[in-house]
Amino acid sequence: MKKPLFFLLIFILLYSIFVFKVKLFIKEYSEIIVASAFFFSFFTGFFIARQSSRYSQILEIISATDGEFSFLYRVSGLIPRIQPKVREIIRAHYQKIKESKNWAHHVLNPSVTITMLTKTFGSVTIEESSPPPISAAFTNIWGALQHLQELRKKTILFYHQKMLPFQWALIYVSAFLTVFSLNLLPSDSILMDILKIIFGTIVIIAVILLKQLDDLTIFGKDFAEKTAHDIFRILDEKDIEELTKIKKIE
Repeated sequence: MKKPLFFLLIFILLYSIFVFKVKLFIKEYSEIIVASAFFFSFFTGFFIARQSSRYSQILEIISATDGEFSFLYRVSGLIPRIQPKVREIIRAHYQKIKESKNWAHHVLNPSVTITMLTKTFGSVTIEESSPPPISAAFTNIWGALQHLQELRKKTILFYHQKMLPFQWALIYVSAFLTVFSLNLLPSDSILMDILKIIFGTIVIIAVILLKQLDDLTIFGKDFAEKTAHDIFRILDEKDIEELTKIKKIE
């Protein structure tokens, strides 16, 4: 977040100097402004809509993944022998996310989490899983593991759906033309100069927003830790402790 803010402040400073110091006089300025603003809004609107949809889909996938891991840990409690192993596998998975400060750690790097969980649940004997409540629950485990694999593949697919260089070229060129053409407007007052700076800043903010959506830095630097926090609460049985305290108070 600091880097985009720094870039924005530098732009405002330099563009303010340009607006106040450089005065351009072109009679056909209105056509130039309309054309540049149209192309900028068209390209930016299209790509922001597409990248926003990608962003929302990734959030849904992350939420579904967390839910599946929570389910697998809960259901492993039906067989106490394997629950500690399942807990450590899931903890190690999210610990890497927390330490790397990158929610996509297991997207960008090989992961054996699903393989290890499959082996752990596969070690359950017929005798251990034969009681009706346990056997009913275990029918959903393999579906959850399969779903986790599908979710990981979808995350990889969406993660790499970034804008191409020529698409960024369209954005940068149209943004430059829009910002530059704003200074073609005649300005006889400081108010008009301030409005130019404001409109130019809005253009740059739109580009920064698109950039953050494209590289997914819009999640924020603490997103990885927030993603892991709730899972750690479940693994440490913090939620059960909190519910127990609430019941005692009631």
